[in-house]
Amino acid sequence: MLDDFTLETGATRLIPGSHHWKRRPQEVLENPTAPHPEEILLTGKAGTVVVMNAHLWHGGTANRTALPRRAVHSYYTRRDKPQQMYQKKYLDPDLQNGLSPKLRWLLALDDPLNDELCARTAAMSGFLK
Repeated sequence: MLDDFTLETGATRLIPGSHHWKRRPQEVLENPTAPHPEEILLTGKAGTVVVMNAHLWHGGTANRTALPRRAVHSYYTRRDKPQQMYQKKYLDPDLQNGLSPKLRWLLALDDPLNDELCARTAAMSGFLK
């Protein structure tokens, strides 16, 4: 968390154990944005680090202040699994062309297997496919 996450600035809501359900919220819930009886609101001071399974049902709540609520999101996956976000699609080609070979390898920009995996799984990742 780069800024404090409070109930007022927009806590992250999550539902413990939901990553085991192998369903997406929109497949199960009439209104996925409505409060869930098992949800918790995650708050923390700037500098707090949260590690969680990305398949845990989670989302942001409204920031009702003029203060920022910024975070850094990191995602790690094996090279033989699709990326959560297909880097080639979101990185400007001119930027991609200027990247070092090592960074291109890290982002799998020249990996045909990654291209294939991301093309097949654009709407879902991990066990949800």
